[in-house]
Amino acid sequence: MINKNISKYIALFFVGCSLAATTACSSDENPFFTASEFDAPRILNTDIPEGKNGEPATLANIERTTNFTYEAIVTPADYTTVTWFIDDEQVAEGLKIDVPVIAGDHVLKIVATTTQGLSTSRTCMLVVRPAEGDPAFASDAKSRWLTIGTTKTVDIANVTSVSKVFIGKQEASNVSFADGKVTFDVPAMAEGQYMVSIEADGMRYGCGLFTVSNDTYVDPGVKETVLWEGDVDINWGASNATVTADDLADVPVGATIRLVYEMADMPEGYHAMRITTPWWGDNPEDQVVAQFDLTDDTPKPYEFIYTEAIKALVDERGGMLIVGYGYKLTKVVAVEEVAPAENVIWEGGVDINWGASNVSVSADDLAAVPVGATIHVYYELVDMPEGYHSMRITTPWWGDNPEDQVVAQFDLTSDTPNPYDFTYTEANKAIVDERGGMLIVGYGYTLKKITIE
Repeated sequence: MINKNISKYIALFFVGCSLAATTACSSDENPFFTASEFDAPRILNTDIPEGKNGEPATLANIERTTNFTYEAIVTPADYTTVTWFIDDEQVAEGLKIDVPVIAGDHVLKIVATTTQGLSTSRTCMLVVRPAEGDPAFASDAKSRWLTIGTTKTVDIANVTSVSKVFIGKQEASNVSFADGKVTFDVPAMAEGQYMVSIEADGMRYGCGLFTVSNDTYVDPGVKETVLWEGDVDINWGASNATVTADDLADVPVGATIRLVYEMADMPEGYHAMRITTPWWGDNPEDQVVAQFDLTDDTPKPYEFIYTEAIKALVDERGGMLIVGYGYKLTKVVAVEEVAPAENVIWEGGVDINWGASNVSVSADDLAAVPVGATIHVYYELVDMPEGYHSMRITTPWWGDNPEDQVVAQFDLTSDTPNPYDFTYTEANKAIVDERGGMLIVGYGYTLKKITIE
């Protein structure tokens, strides 16, 4: 006698076959129905992370010396081609990829296309860390600011020659290398953040993100005040520019006065600048800056220090008069140093005690922190019976390996700087982005504030 349950499944099997007459029934060798070339493609990998707020998540975080390897799972498998793009450039085709990638944060796109032209894709980030000893540009914000149309010189370590510089996909011109510095012309291009790479010692290296802008860099520790702005062809008494005493009233002694100018084509080839007062004194001691010839070697912009003597002269004689011949004046700026701005990213009063009590700073809170910024951790030591205090700056994953941490664990003592400062490196940013933020843990101290500058 046939078991009732078995007979039920046999009946269902034949019903299924009759309902799917146009599709081959399953067999022992192929127990599942197969998608056809007319079906929409799907990428089935479950380990591709979902992005947040429109930003792709990180699929892999590897060192430059390690190839990026991955295998896509797609359907319909027999009718689908997989194409791999890194930063919009096709680098591989097929289910598997195994390629070297230069250091940097890259956009990885996996595209699956069927023979019928149906397509789907997944986009994520691929983070490649520089290897030890790789070429490294200076990481401060000023070094990594590229003003379009200017010549840039940047310190670089671990190279003996640099033959090419690429800003994104655009190649810079007039590249030279000497005394640990790379010099190049910044090409005309759209403003934004670009990864810069170089060809050095016969290899291509990624060197991190740079800002490309039409504006000149403004140091966060510097205040710039525009005293005068215009477009005046300076021609002695016929055409000059006045900065009034009121305009200069708030300029402190010790500030730098910056004159932005352009040389004009003059038939006689003569150019001169004098910075005086409305009294037009001819004696050098009656002038702010005595007259001098402008040449190709004169700094552009021209700058001088606003001294006590200059301030006294300006206050007495009602301002400053920029005169001369053969140049166009466009701006006069006062530049003074100010205390660097600090942005608070966390503030409170938490007694740090390992897993029982710690502080988390999310990846979103850190999203705007640039590589090269200084992070200040303000704290107070707590009296502990055993006299033990330590700090570790890690991530929500709580990795114990030093390479898995933002700052490896160390003992806090009375000699430890307060605030404790560290530089936010590319490696720090990569691990924070991948693992969802930064976790401040340890024992025996109260965390007061975390700021960046």
